[in-house]
Amino acid sequence: MLFTCDQANPEHLAAGSLPGVLATSTFGSRVEQSLERLRAHQTEGPLMCAEFWIGWFDHWGGPHHVRDAADAAADLDRLLSAGASVNIYMFHGGTNFGFTNGANHKHAYEPTVTSYDYDAALTECGDPGPKYHAFREVIARHAPVPDEPAPAPGAKLLPTTVELNRRAPLLPHVGALAEPVRSDDPVTMDDLGLRTGYALYRTTVPASGDGLLSFPGGVGDRAQVFLDGASVGVLERERHDETLPVRVPRPGATLDVLVENMGGVNYGPRIGAPKGLLGPVSFDGTVLQGWDCHPLPLDDLDAVPFAPAETATAAVPAFHLGTFEVDTPADTFLSLPGWTKGQAWVNGFHLGRYWNRGPQRTLYVPAPVLRPGVNELVLLELHATTLACAQLTDTPDLGPENTW
Repeated sequence: MLFTCDQANPEHLAAGSLPGVLATSTFGSRVEQSLERLRAHQTEGPLMCAEFWIGWFDHWGGPHHVRDAADAAADLDRLLSAGASVNIYMFHGGTNFGFTNGANHKHAYEPTVTSYDYDAALTECGDPGPKYHAFREVIARHAPVPDEPAPAPGAKLLPTTVELNRRAPLLPHVGALAEPVRSDDPVTMDDLGLRTGYALYRTTVPASGDGLLSFPGGVGDRAQVFLDGASVGVLERERHDETLPVRVPRPGATLDVLVENMGGVNYGPRIGAPKGLLGPVSFDGTVLQGWDCHPLPLDDLDAVPFAPAETATAAVPAFHLGTFEVDTPADTFLSLPGWTKGQAWVNGFHLGRYWNRGPQRTLYVPAPVLRPGVNELVLLELHATTLACAQLTDTPDLGPENTW
């Protein structure tokens, strides 16, 4: 059966519904009001909440959103008591593995974190949470439920320390990962055929001295800027950054701009907004030309030239590699105290993005990713780390909570 799904207000329902197609709504509270609005729009047929919001997702730099289980259960009871149908969103929390997270954009760009636990009835790793038990009690008042106990939490790996003792800096070896596209001006990631990941833009600056690097088109979404391999600053779409004061050490210095696609906007008029460098770049009014544009999807790390690490804490983008032993695979959570921002892979499986900005502090590692014996952890650290190790824990940490 086809149906439409819109927020429970007259404007959204009028704009989103179609003649002859069942209209449903999305809401997490104000049940009576929402059902009344849906009935006013559609005078006959079943009432349905197609997204009953029992939690919420998180953005980098914000809190971890949770909803009181008793509050959510009371609204579920109101829905079922009204004779309405309901789809619980989310019943099972999930994970934005790899580069699959999205973003929002109202007044500023806000990328979603890797976890989509959503404070759901079943957690990100599938364990029953407080809402599972509360919802089971509510549903039992309205319909039969299985006469069997709730599922037990899944097994977890014992806490493990992983030493990352091999390393490969990104900037000197970018050519091993991607052939450059040569252009007068930098081209967007879309024009490089790159839907996710990173792009490294490289050119030279003819003049030396203090001046202003200008990116009038902005960046999509986060750019790290380097001169002769030394970091000189960061530009972020969410702050609307377009300029950076720098000191160019010599005529002909190499300018590298590493741009990260932090996730596509998935709601509103900015869906499909371009990524990468979004226009010409100038230094003190002189447009810089002759760019090598390296697309970095990071879907194959076999060419990364790892070598024993003399130091793991140098403040440059670098890949780090370590191994750890597993007897029996089980779910675990990757904790990275001392690390700043980057990506993580276990046995070649891309877990997703980490960032000490929070709120998320651990990444979910599903049991099927692991194997008995030796396992491999790879991190791409974009800034620096104060430690040369990572931790596998038996407890997730999604950050300080904000209850609604």
